[in-house]
Amino acid sequence: MTFKRALVITCGLVGFILIAYFVKSSESLTFDSYIAATVYSLRETALTYIFIAVTYSANWQTITLICLFLLLYKPTRKPYGLLLTIAAIVSSGLYLALKELFKRARPDETLWLISETGYGFPSGHSMTGLVFYGLIIYLVNTRMKNEKAANLITVFLCVLIFLIGFSRIYLGVHYPTDVLAGFCMGAALLFFILNTRNTKV
Repeated sequence: MTFKRALVITCGLVGFILIAYFVKSSESLTFDSYIAATVYSLRETALTYIFIAVTYSANWQTITLICLFLLLYKPTRKPYGLLLTIAAIVSSGLYLALKELFKRARPDETLWLISETGYGFPSGHSMTGLVFYGLIIYLVNTRMKNEKAANLITVFLCVLIFLIGFSRIYLGVHYPTDVLAGFCMGAALLFFILNTRNTKV
């Protein structure tokens, strides 16, 4: 394991543990309330439609469809489909286990702009979005010959990953610390997966 991989994995896990501690001790309430109120002040009809579309890009249905397409289309099956499918399954299993472990309720339902079920910590959309689309970024940059296209895809997906997390707060279904914890664990898992592939990242 390279120093860079080990550093990202360690920072991700330590970040998650620290956030989890503050959440369990209720010391995150002031931070969550302030950030959430700021984000809610941005709400307007057009933005709501945009962020609903953004958040759906990390829904299990969307990711399942992408995986099925990559698996069924022979040229993308081995270079993309298999690894992305495994990563999505592992990420989903891990965040569901963590949700059951912490059992943190979501924000008050009166704040929701979409319907959701289950516990809130960590944000599964944020975690799986980072793992899944982050892995696509890696695969595109290592396999795509058109460097300009690879760079454009990278920028687009980096923005998408951030907006997925932001959308969960905007739509009222997660606290900011849910999203930050999802990103931390997602980063650790992503680099762990890359390490198992013996990549050069």
